[in-house]
Amino acid sequence: MSTRTSIATAALIAMASAFGAQAQAPAPKSIKMQSTWPASNTLQEHFKMFAERVDKLTQGGIKIDAMAAGQIVPPFEVLDATNKKVIDGWHAIAYYWVGKSPAAALFAAPPGGPFGMDHMDYLGWLHVGGGLQMWRDFYQNDLKLNVIVWPAHPSSPQAFGWFKKPLRSVADIKGLKCR
Repeated sequence: MSTRTSIATAALIAMASAFGAQAQAPAPKSIKMQSTWPASNTLQEHFKMFAERVDKLTQGGIKIDAMAAGQIVPPFEVLDATNKKVIDGWHAIAYYWVGKSPAAALFAAPPGGPFGMDHMDYLGWLHVGGGLQMWRDFYQNDLKLNVIVWPAHPSSPQAFGWFKKPLRSVADIKGLKCR
């Protein structure tokens, strides 16, 4: 199972505001975020855990409403909805936006990862090798979106699939339909 690279546009702003919030003690900031995951999906559970951790780290100063797919907008409209300020942020994986640009897949972790990197190599590329700035520039300059990307956790390798019969050779794959 893939944990997929999750995107949270409001995460850093939320963390930065938390430090100021502690000094001034204003009312808690509420952030509406929606995922592309159904409520029953493990990835939605991860998103809820992220929201709980932000709440704990900010001592209740920031409350993220971690909504499941479709609660405000259809699942694959969360990026545009954030850009249009319908919601404050989203939780998804970048390769969902390949319809906007095939380059979006570079910022996700499909099987084998981008450029064949595993999730640890990918994190190194993001945080030390300039990948995160490239990702942000891509969304703002190429896609012309008023959003800031914040990876929440790395992706793991994805499973090839689950099949009714064992696959023992490449020939067994021929004709199979899979996602």
